[in-house]
Amino acid sequence: MDAHVERPTVSIAPNSNLRRRWSVITALILAGSFIQACFAGAMLSGTGWAWKAHSATAAVLIAATLAAGLVSVVTLRRIPHGPKLGLTLLSLAAVVCIQAATGALSAKGANLLWVHVPLGVAVFGAAARGVAGARKLGAG
Repeated sequence: MDAHVERPTVSIAPNSNLRRRWSVITALILAGSFIQACFAGAMLSGTGWAWKAHSATAAVLIAATLAAGLVSVVTLRRIPHGPKLGLTLLSLAAVVCIQAATGALSAKGANLLWVHVPLGVAVFGAAARGVAGARKLGAG
């Protein structure tokens, strides 16, 4: 009697596509947070256009992180490491919102740059963590 049982082969292509897609999304968010730091430096150097660029990039970064977080929570809930990526992105969106609020208040004269700048570092670190999390998607 033959005890050999054929097991269906599982394709890794869907997980590979997910990893690739979310790696690109999270890398763009990471790049946006880096560009924010560049615009902040230009602004502190006295470049006139940098304030508007810093402000506009903040709005895009808030929208992108919130959208990515919500989409990942819904679409990746059954994928290994998916819920963790979703939580990372939603946490990042919350920190970006807090950072934007402290930046806006600082621009109006509040003494909050001591909070705003370290939050920028935290945003970059959390965005890098998002990239690392995206690379683990679907891995058992």
